[in-house]
Amino acid sequence: MKIVLGTSGTRGDVQPMVALALGLKKKGHEVLLVGPPEKMAWAKRLGCPYQGLGCDVTQFLDAIDNPISIPSAIKFMNYVRNEIRTQFEMLPGIIKGADLVIASSLMFALSSIAEALNIKYLYVAFTPQLFPSSFHPFPVVKTQTLPGWCNRLSWQLASFGDRFNTGRLVNGYRKQFKLKPLSNLWIHVLGHNPIVACDPQIAQIPPDVTQGPIQTGYMHLHMPKPDYPELEDFLISDSPPIYAGFGSMPPKDQAGHIPLFVKAARHLDRRIIISKVWPKSNDLSYSKDVFFIKNYPHEYLFPRTAAIIHHGGAGTTATATRSGRPQIIVPHILDQYYHGHRVFMSGLGAKPVWRSGISLKTLIQALTFCFSNPDIQIRTKAVARSIQAEQSLANTIEIIEQIKSKPLRQGLPQI
Repeated sequence: MKIVLGTSGTRGDVQPMVALALGLKKKGHEVLLVGPPEKMAWAKRLGCPYQGLGCDVTQFLDAIDNPISIPSAIKFMNYVRNEIRTQFEMLPGIIKGADLVIASSLMFALSSIAEALNIKYLYVAFTPQLFPSSFHPFPVVKTQTLPGWCNRLSWQLASFGDRFNTGRLVNGYRKQFKLKPLSNLWIHVLGHNPIVACDPQIAQIPPDVTQGPIQTGYMHLHMPKPDYPELEDFLISDSPPIYAGFGSMPPKDQAGHIPLFVKAARHLDRRIIISKVWPKSNDLSYSKDVFFIKNYPHEYLFPRTAAIIHHGGAGTTATATRSGRPQIIVPHILDQYYHGHRVFMSGLGAKPVWRSGISLKTLIQALTFCFSNPDIQIRTKAVARSIQAEQSLANTIEIIEQIKSKPLRQGLPQI
C-alpha cells in the first residue's frame, strides 16, 4: 500500500510515528511521514521518508516563558489554527493517490481531506485520555480525581467551545470541499476504530468510549546506541543515579529547577543525571555527582538508573515503564497530568509532583517513597517484563494491513 502518515507536535508526537513508518517500510509498503520541519533531518538519518509541514514546533515552545497562562493559551490556539490552514493547503497534493492516510496528534485536517478524496483514514492516539469519557477529564483539566459527571461535562464544554474555534475553521474548508459540516470535530478526527498505541499496564481504554478503539501498546523506536564513554564512566563509577529530564517543558523552566533536583539527590546521598536542553552552562557542570547529557536515547539510559523524574509525556512514560524503574512525574500541560495519575495508581511510582508545587521537600518525599517502598520496586520490574515492545508495533502494523481489504467508510462518526 501507499501510506501517508501525518503528525504535528513535539518529539514525543513524532518518534512513535517514525517507528511506525519504518515498520511499514520494512514490510514493503510505500510510506511517507509528514511532520514538523525541524525533525526532518533526524528522521531521514534513521531511514524514514519524511516531508516537513507547518512551523518549527520546537522553536515555538522554546519561546514560551510560562505555558500555564492565558497569553500562552492564546498563542497555542493561534498555532493550532495556523497548522490547520497549512494542512488544508498542502496535504491534498501530498496524499493524492494514497491508499491509506494515518493521522496522530494535532493533524486536525487530515480526516476531512481523506473524506473529500475518498482515501481510507485511521487515527493513532498515544493515550486513552484523548477519548471522551466519564473516567477522565478533557486534557486541559489538571485534576484527575473528579466525579464521572464532572469529567463528562468537561468534554461537553470543550466540544461546545470548539465549535466556535477550530471547528468553525475546519467547517469552512469542508464547505470548499463540498462536505457536510461537522458538529464535533474531535470525534471526526478520531474516526472509526482508532488505534491506541499505549501499554495497558499504564492505562486502559475506559468502557464508555464509543469510537471502537483498538489498543496495541506503545510503538517504541529502536535507535542506534551512541558512543558516549564519559557517560559510561559515570554510570559504572558508583551506584545507579537518579535521572531528571523534562521534554517539552520550556528550557528556562527546566534550568530554573536544576538546583532543586541536585539538592534533593544530594540529600539522599544519590548522584543524578540531568537531560540538558538549555544553552548556558552552570557551576554544576563539573560536579562529580552530577552529569549533564543531551539527546541520549532513553532506552539505553533508563534501565541503568535508580529512579526517573520526568514530565509525563506519553513516550517518556512508556519508555520509563519499560525500563522497570520507579517514576516521579512533574506534569505541566495536558495529558501529562493524566499519565502522572496513572503511574501512581498503577503502582509504578510516586504521586505526581505538580509544577506549581515543586519544592525540595516534595522532591525528597517522592524519591524517598520510591526508594523505600519494596512494592514499587517489585511492581515496576514485573510490569517491565510483561511489556513486549516489538509485539506492540507488530500488532499495529497487522491492523493497518487489514484495512486494505475493508470497504471505505464514508460519513465518519459524529455527535
